[in-house]
Amino acid sequence: MMKDHPVIGSELLEQVQLAGCSRHFVRQHHERWDGRGYPDNLEGSEIALETRIISVVDAYDAMTTDRPYRRAMPHAMAMAEIQNGAGTQFDPEVVAKFVEMCGDRNLAVEEAIAQGWNHVGIERHGDTGNGHSS
Repeated sequence: MMKDHPVIGSELLEQVQLAGCSRHFVRQHHERWDGRGYPDNLEGSEIALETRIISVVDAYDAMTTDRPYRRAMPHAMAMAEIQNGAGTQFDPEVVAKFVEMCGDRNLAVEEAIAQGWNHVGIERHGDTGNGHSS
């Protein structure tokens, strides 16, 4: 059922007839650079560049935001995970550009401050680097 959400989201956007091709990006957002994603098992440049960018940013956001089932991980750990996924999950060129642009900036903290949140990827006193305080 979870793997159906890209298709359902894309179909919803088609029904409301939004301008542009955003529905294609929604459909492709769980495709992987190595072709092991879903729903269409696209690989490499078969995936729209916009979607390859969205995938990296979405992964960073997912890792650095608290979820009901786990705490957010620290920025450095999320960046390392993204770099580890270059060439398999993510387009290596997109990852390189993301790291170049954002590697020294804790985007999770910047977003939390801008939004007035206190629950995302902020390294807390006593943080062990694995997302859990000691």
